Amino acid sequence: MASHMASIERTNRKDLADVEVHVDLTEPGQGRQSWSGKFMSRSADGILPNERLTFTLDTGQKGTGRVSETLFDSRHPDATMVHFTGIGPLG
Repeated sequence: MASHMASIERTNRKDLADVEVHVDLTEPGQGRQSWSGKFMSRSADGILPNERLTFTLDTGQKGTGRVSETLFDSRHPDATMVHFTGIGPLG
């Protein structure tokens, strides 16, 4: 899983800047690409499952993903782990 700095655009316009994102990119065959990953966000950002996000990585790659899961740990109430799955290619 590669680590990148990214800006994340949200549909509610509460965008996130300079977020460390871990991305796993796979080529399952026939030119199809799938990608997924995770990042840590402030719990106050209120990111929800199924929310649509647009990622712009520090490599210049851009893609849209959907939140697959959010994990809140009561021992660290200020942070939430966000898991996402890419929609279409990361280009």
